[in-house]
Amino acid sequence: EYGTLISTLDPEESASLNTYLGHQFFVTRHGVKEGLFVDEKRLVFKVGQRDQQFYIPKNAATSTKLCQDRFSVCKDYSKNGGCQSSPGWMIVHCCESCDEALNASELIDPKKRCSKENLNTPEPVWKAGDLNNLFESWATNETLKDEFGLEVVSSPEPEKYQATWEKASEGAPWVVVFNNFLTDSEVADLIRGGEIEGFERSTDQGNINEVGEMEKVVSKTRTSSNAWCMHSCERLPGVRSATKKIEEVTGIPYVNYESFQLLNYEKNQFYRSHHDSSSTDTTPAGHRILTFFLYLSDVEEGGETYFNKLDLAVKPKKGKALVWPSVRDDNPTYWDARMFHEAKDVIKGKKMAANHWIHMNDYHTPNDWGCTGSFT
Repeated sequence: EYGTLISTLDPEESASLNTYLGHQFFVTRHGVKEGLFVDEKRLVFKVGQRDQQFYIPKNAATSTKLCQDRFSVCKDYSKNGGCQSSPGWMIVHCCESCDEALNASELIDPKKRCSKENLNTPEPVWKAGDLNNLFESWATNETLKDEFGLEVVSSPEPEKYQATWEKASEGAPWVVVFNNFLTDSEVADLIRGGEIEGFERSTDQGNINEVGEMEKVVSKTRTSSNAWCMHSCERLPGVRSATKKIEEVTGIPYVNYESFQLLNYEKNQFYRSHHDSSSTDTTPAGHRILTFFLYLSDVEEGGETYFNKLDLAVKPKKGKALVWPSVRDDNPTYWDARMFHEAKDVIKGKKMAANHWIHMNDYHTPNDWGCTGSFT
């Protein structure tokens, strides 16, 4: 409908393509669907003979005109209600076709599109003290211990909450596990959802362009494959029940959640040290305040989630949930710099996992309006 990614090139690189006579290619800026132009004419290659060679001119650049239709299907999408159902995607990719319906030529500017006024952003779900309140309520809840095998691994008061990590000390951050959080059917549906969506090599976030589109860059510190659980995946019964269970346990509504990220680590694959949030976050969705990480398989050797600054490792176990905060209890608008972590190399076996990142604010509305950098 709007093109298929065939190859990604760095400067001075080349690639060979299997193609056919009459096949057309268009060229975009690295990691996004923003087309390249030469003298304001879109750069399109059409195959007219065997062994044909194409060159991207050095003066190829993005258009100075921000509001344009990138794809031939834009008008049809607009007629079928796309401007209303997917406003962010349509404003960025089909701006001309949605100008009348959405004033897209104005809202192509992310400062206007992503303003608090346009998004009608609700109040944050946490204020100072709420992080501790949540984890303390878990640690003293006998039902959670009986039903889900709740275990306090680390806490600011390790003796009081019977933290099981031998190095836990006063003032340590909260880390908890639910040893039997998922049912076998929930695990099966999460794995099936990844197969439906299709696993691809994991990427990192790159630069953001003028319209708020974030570049996807192949990760050098993360060799796993991942998929995002959307559409058909999100409708699977086990996926829905897993999310509902997380909502009930955290008390935080689903509108604050990113879609499940589904992960596949083969032998020798890893994800080096990283943090799930940044020091400050002024985006409409706000910080990722909680990571709810679900293990979908046992791993014979390796694959631990390792908190680098704490020297704390958690071993994968099918059905287990690992939960930690990324922000501070006294100021949840600021990250907790102690929570860097990594996925250790899988030495033997295979690791499958899923996670919900939970945000301080409503995530779904900014995502619908193209204010999270993602336009999948």
